[in-house]
Amino acid sequence: MIFLALGSNLGNRLENFRKALKDLSSYFEITQMTHVIETKALLLPDSPKSWDIPFLNMMIAGNTDLSPQELFARIKETEVKVGRDISAPKWSPRIIDIDIVKYHSAQIQDKDLTIPHVQIPNRDFWKYLLKCLGEKIDDETVNDYNALNYFVINPQIIRIINVTPDSFSDGGIFFNPSDAIDAAQSAYANGASYVELGAQSTRPGFTEISAEEEINRLAPVLKKINANVPLSIDTYQDDVVNFCLDNANVKMINDIRGSLPDNVLKKLANRNVRVVTMMTSSDFGELKTKIQRLQDAGIHKIIIDPGIGFGKNKFENLFILKHFEKLKEFGVPILLAHSRKSFMSLFSNMEAKDRDVETIAISQKLLGKYDYLRVHNLEQHMRALVASQILI
Repeated sequence: MIFLALGSNLGNRLENFRKALKDLSSYFEITQMTHVIETKALLLPDSPKSWDIPFLNMMIAGNTDLSPQELFARIKETEVKVGRDISAPKWSPRIIDIDIVKYHSAQIQDKDLTIPHVQIPNRDFWKYLLKCLGEKIDDETVNDYNALNYFVINPQIIRIINVTPDSFSDGGIFFNPSDAIDAAQSAYANGASYVELGAQSTRPGFTEISAEEEINRLAPVLKKINANVPLSIDTYQDDVVNFCLDNANVKMINDIRGSLPDNVLKKLANRNVRVVTMMTSSDFGELKTKIQRLQDAGIHKIIIDPGIGFGKNKFENLFILKHFEKLKEFGVPILLAHSRKSFMSLFSNMEAKDRDVETIAISQKLLGKYDYLRVHNLEQHMRALVASQILI
């Protein structure tokens, strides 16, 4: 078995890992993968304080037909593709760092490559990750290892932040722009792949607001939010889409109606923005038409959402969840967006704001059948998903 360690402490660290894993998989067969841990940066005593940025770390196991030297060379190419500055000082922050930790039973020591990696004895987090992958490590102190934080790579989690006074489970909590900004930045720091801002409540019986009002609610948040935070915008109004694209780091548009005009779709395509399109009835075939329209506009980063809670009764929502695997037929990434939805009253007496246990149970049951998970409670979901992944 070959073990590779990945580290990142610059930019969108989880996304850096995803890019690296995608490229690695073209020449390295990944058979096992750990969860992600956050650790303090390892620095020399005279390192600049600006280098003291926490690292994300993970380890993968697998095999390749490449020799150790060939694998090392390909890994260096992957690092450059993902964005590593190979001219940067050795201990400085980096977008990606990939090390060969072990290569079967090989013993290699030359000027460029040492296997097993010379730093294994000095890196308790490596020993911990190796143990998680089933490797025998003769160091009992690692049994009590604690990281700063624990994350998963997949699914990608979208944290919902409603900048509204009347959303069904969190209305008013983030209506103050400073509260929304703090929550968004905290969510990104704690593993959210995207933070989704919505300024129009779509709860049952909602009253539609104008695009101008939607923009007025979003503008103060977009103005001050950290530019590194990757945003999803939950809107179906073209003026709102245009405003957000021009004023923030928007990576995704969640359009529940699928009726954005062609010129806006072209703009989304040109900006390489992901678009979520929703099924607003109980007919799966509806998605085929919506996907085709987006593809015709040049959009290729398409995500489908079966629309739990939209245009369906409670038993229709339940039916869709029970037949979730049908969505794989469309050949595009899938979003599960069931968090705290009203269909849960079929089996729970809890109010909407208290349905996180039910939400997590369904998220766990359908694990592996979706690519994106849109939730209100990021922390508890991350804890549950990490616990699931450590058993894989």
